[in-house]
Amino acid sequence: MCYAFRNENGQLEAPFLEYLEKYALTDRDSKKKKTIKLKQLANVESHLDYLAEHGGRYDLPPLAEKYKNRNFGILKIKESARLVRIVFFTKVGSKIVLLDTMDKPKLYEKARKQKVDRMIEKFLDQAEQNRQDYIKNNLSLPLTRSIP
Repeated sequence: MCYAFRNENGQLEAPFLEYLEKYALTDRDSKKKKTIKLKQLANVESHLDYLAEHGGRYDLPPLAEKYKNRNFGILKIKESARLVRIVFFTKVGSKIVLLDTMDKPKLYEKARKQKVDRMIEKFLDQAEQNRQDYIKNNLSLPLTRSIP
């Protein structure tokens, strides 16, 4: 399931589902671009399936691990030059809640390291806020196979 919150119009939004929109096929996409998007989506789905098969455990190196000093896990997916990071937490009963996702640069130059580190820390802080909001409000949307 995907963490959700109510926007200013009262509608539910889910950061993870919004992230998946980048894989949506459009009429402007070339055949090659469509193939790439479908392969990338299948890769994300296979990692999520693996996580689900193992009950949302945080200790599945190298694919998933508990993030240091945080109360959630990170699912790691390599996608060409990018590293996709899916933040999740597992409730009692193996309910996996997908909190948010980011594309992390694979390699970054030393001059940009501090900027990227701050960006990652801000993302992790937001993921922790999402986790706490989920615990408080218990709002979620299902992860469906029809996405995108």
